[in-house]
Amino acid sequence: MLARVVTEQYCSVHQLLFVSSLQEWLAFSPAQIAQTFGDAMPVVEAACPRCLAMTQHALHRQFPALYAPSSRSC
Repeated sequence: MLARVVTEQYCSVHQLLFVSSLQEWLAFSPAQIAQTFGDAMPVVEAACPRCLAMTQHALHRQFPALYAPSSRSC
């Protein structure tokens, strides 16, 4: 029953699994996934919200000119 609720999206960096029925990322270790679902649910690596925030922060720091508010008026 749980296998139908959980998608295959998993962030191994932050050990978060996306639960589609809740539309939320939940903490889930690889051991917990194996214990709960066994081989019935292969996971696909996905970027979680934490990964996206870290990437955005890094891009803003590395390329500040790209993210600076435009001073030109139309």
